[in-house]
Amino acid sequence: MKTLNSMSKTARIATSVAALVALSVPMLAQAESATVSAATGPLTTSARLDFRITVPKVLFLRVGTGGLYGAAANTTVDLIDFTVPAANLGDGTVVAGTGGDLGAGAVTALLRSNAGNVTLTANTLGAIGNGAGDTIPWTQIAVASANLATPAFANTLPHSVALPATGASANFAPAAVAKVTNVGSQWTYTYLNAATVPAGTYGGINTNNGRVTYTASVL
Repeated sequence: MKTLNSMSKTARIATSVAALVALSVPMLAQAESATVSAATGPLTTSARLDFRITVPKVLFLRVGTGGLYGAAANTTVDLIDFTVPAANLGDGTVVAGTGGDLGAGAVTALLRSNAGNVTLTANTLGAIGNGAGDTIPWTQIAVASANLATPAFANTLPHSVALPATGASANFAPAAVAKVTNVGSQWTYTYLNAATVPAGTYGGINTNNGRVTYTASVL
């Protein structure tokens, strides 16, 4: 048979456990409650919730073949190819290109960010060579901008600077609106063919300074 003291001790322990459980329930719920009462008249009470949303800083650039924002990275580098007709060598007849994700020397250009103003530059390593010491300056490659059909953009990312002779061009990204940039255009490249140059294949797949690198950055 339990003694009076042992029963009292058991009751105290049970009371303590019940109190801890009662205290822990609202802590687990992470919410607020309140009860009011009165014999007569209106009653008012309230309960509050706090919210937090974490939005990451993002920067997306596509020039040529690639996916839309959020898609897996695509490492395809398009080749824009020009072949000058013998009858028009250096006579100023503009030569259309082949290649590019849109064909005929045209590419998709997309830029998206939520981190304020973006800096976008075109970068080259110098004049386009043929491996035999002859070169064609980048001023002979023109870029025209137009509305982009898919995805639809109303020429909001025009290629407003010329390709640089060497190094980086001036920044040509449009100013962000409320810290957000979401723009796109179609860029079409042509060869101006303004001078007669020695025979050869100039540039190529990452050779003879035939590559332009577009670089976007945010602070």
